[in-house]
Amino acid sequence: MLLRRRDTDGPHLRAPLSGMLTASTGRPWRVEPAFGDSVRVCTAGGTVVVTAGLGPLSARLELAFAHGGLLTLTTTWRNDAEHEVTDVAAGLLLPLPTTDAHVTMPGVLYNGNPSSDPRRKVPREGFVGEEHRLPIPAVNAAWDGRYVSLFAHPTPARLDDGTVAYGSLGVVRSPGLTVAAMTGVIAFDGEPDVCYVSKAEVADRPVGYRDLGPGETVTTRHTLDWGSVEPRGLGFTRLVRTDLYRDTGARPLSRDEIVRLKTNAMDARWAGEGYLAYDGTRPGKPRSYLYGWTGQCMKLARCDAELGLEREEPERVGRARRAAAFYVEGSRMPVRGLRHGRHLLDEDRWEAFRKDGAAFVSSRAHGETVADLAELALRLREAALPVPPDWEEAVEDAAAFFWRTRLPEGVVPLGWTPDGDPFSSLVTAAGVACVQALLGAYRLGGEKVWLRRAEEVLGHYHRLYAATFERPFAHATLDASGEDKEAGMYYFQAAFELYRLTGRETYARWAETAADWLLTFVYVWSPEFDEGSTFRRRGFQACGWPAVSVQNHHLDVFFPTSELMEFGLMTGRTHYAERAETILHAMGQGICTEPGDWGFHVPGEQGEGFFQTNWQRKGEANTWNPSWVIALPLHHALRMRKVA
Repeated sequence: MLLRRRDTDGPHLRAPLSGMLTASTGRPWRVEPAFGDSVRVCTAGGTVVVTAGLGPLSARLELAFAHGGLLTLTTTWRNDAEHEVTDVAAGLLLPLPTTDAHVTMPGVLYNGNPSSDPRRKVPREGFVGEEHRLPIPAVNAAWDGRYVSLFAHPTPARLDDGTVAYGSLGVVRSPGLTVAAMTGVIAFDGEPDVCYVSKAEVADRPVGYRDLGPGETVTTRHTLDWGSVEPRGLGFTRLVRTDLYRDTGARPLSRDEIVRLKTNAMDARWAGEGYLAYDGTRPGKPRSYLYGWTGQCMKLARCDAELGLEREEPERVGRARRAAAFYVEGSRMPVRGLRHGRHLLDEDRWEAFRKDGAAFVSSRAHGETVADLAELALRLREAALPVPPDWEEAVEDAAAFFWRTRLPEGVVPLGWTPDGDPFSSLVTAAGVACVQALLGAYRLGGEKVWLRRAEEVLGHYHRLYAATFERPFAHATLDASGEDKEAGMYYFQAAFELYRLTGRETYARWAETAADWLLTFVYVWSPEFDEGSTFRRRGFQACGWPAVSVQNHHLDVFFPTSELMEFGLMTGRTHYAERAETILHAMGQGICTEPGDWGFHVPGEQGEGFFQTNWQRKGEANTWNPSWVIALPLHHALRMRKVA
């Protein structure tokens, strides 16, 4: 069958009808495009109807162009036998005319996840996952200047045991590369009935099979989009810009309420010279200040200062100054520009992070902390308040260190040893945050050398990652080793800042593409949850929440929400501002509003992980609450009150 978009004379799509339908019975499920000679094709008005049979099952596939020129595929499988047919696995197959497509499954699979540690189990080729695992329930494949996207319209099936089942999507080898949209069965690394259940862990879990009584049917609906894209790695942009889903997300709290509650939680973490990384009740977790990554002590200082200036509460500004001064004066390491990332209060001792059993200074954590220190200094200066000279010196020393210790590829290493040597020669996107520190040095001191250096370093990151996305952003999350949104987040922020400082449209385009990549991690729909789950009881909606990485399939609040809004408003790309609004308000879910709410005793606390899929505890949230879960929502809510 040859298809052309109704609204364009662009590329056509050739789809072999005889290979588009599959059904198997029994376990494990199999890809069996075996309808063969039973396929019949007819037209009814503007709809093409394909019917086929396989043993006791029959299938009816209706293809019709919908609004916008997209093709809708409605498929119904029916049990034509006089007896029940058990363990049915049926679906649509879209064989691709290439074995080397760039495949994107939002939040899960990015070109085979090439940066993921090969020793760890993470989704790669041969992955078929539940629709509720995908922020955008779709698969995109791009090759030779073309792309095709298959979108699902998830419909929940409520089972007798109170659970809710959805369809599944993925990519299989059969033997060529094939996009598969199944009625719920799953596969991992080509093995059927294997589920990705936790960080680098899988388990046998035969889900998604359907039992059909005589005459019983199961129906799915999908939308097909195709066209031109170049380079092929930017196929993901078509997923973000194809508007099919109408979920508006939850809005349980206003911006002011988020600020009030998160401020209360921040105040409860204040401990003399900084903000506790944990709430003091965690067994085995000593009282500590943690800078960057999951601690965000310096970002909390920025929030305190902003609140103090806004409300005319000088004691808050004083706390922020004390926190910054404590870090600048105490965190120095023997190598100039290198700093510790943690302070243990009860031992009055500074220490570095550890990785693979060795002391390790993370470029991601160090870069973002120095960038936050620069922003705090700039905010105080804007308010005509004095800024200690050693703060600016600390920023410039760090920027100089980042510049001189770059890898041969021109980017900042994953981290450093205490001696200042690159911890690894591995080329990653973890150190993009250091570009913001270079820009902080420029904005504080006014020396254009820092601006030129920031442009050069970001250019290297662009060449290695964002020019083609053959190797997407990865390795910013310190406890993971693969593609993750946080690596792309710092690239977006740096590109946007360069656009703001230079006005060059190139940087706006870079930021726009990065924003689209980040939005592939953000839910555009809200799955239903099982009876008895916390999410079902509380009406939790996933729409607007970002997922984390190809390794960690849960939701959290780490996202450049306010920068996305500001970018959209500044450049006239208002859809980004609208998405940012949805994201901020979605994150109001899970915040403790009174003692005992969501398992916390301090209003404003919030769990780090929300589990929307079969990864850990579906329909539940944890109570692990490192202080970044306070810092990020508070920071963005404060900024968004001023931006819009």
